[in-house]
Amino acid sequence: MTVAPVSAPVSIGSGRPHSRAAEWAVKLASVCGGAFAASAAAVALAYAVGEESAVEDTWLGALLVIVPSVGVLGSLAAFVLAVVAKARHEYWAWLWLPLGVFPGLIVFVVLGEAFWWE
Repeated sequence: MTVAPVSAPVSIGSGRPHSRAAEWAVKLASVCGGAFAASAAAVALAYAVGEESAVEDTWLGALLVIVPSVGVLGSLAAFVLAVVAKARHEYWAWLWLPLGVFPGLIVFVVLGEAFWWE
């Protein structure tokens, strides 16, 4: 029986498996998507228990409007970073998160405005 040498891949570069744009895109999309979901859940919970006045015309209501707005803008930034990373041929499965969060939030807002809210 003969033994063949095993070739191991040699890492060349800075040791970063992904570009900074890709990492920032995924992190930013995660935070913005989570903030949007938490704000929407808080409003839905307030309406479900019949306490609409808690989120209408109060500082909490203003905060629950500002957070999702910033979340949509942040997810737009994450989307742009993900497009830049994809244009630079970045291959990472998690990179699809920012590419899906921004369109998902836009679809949620458009459908919500068209069918659920006044």
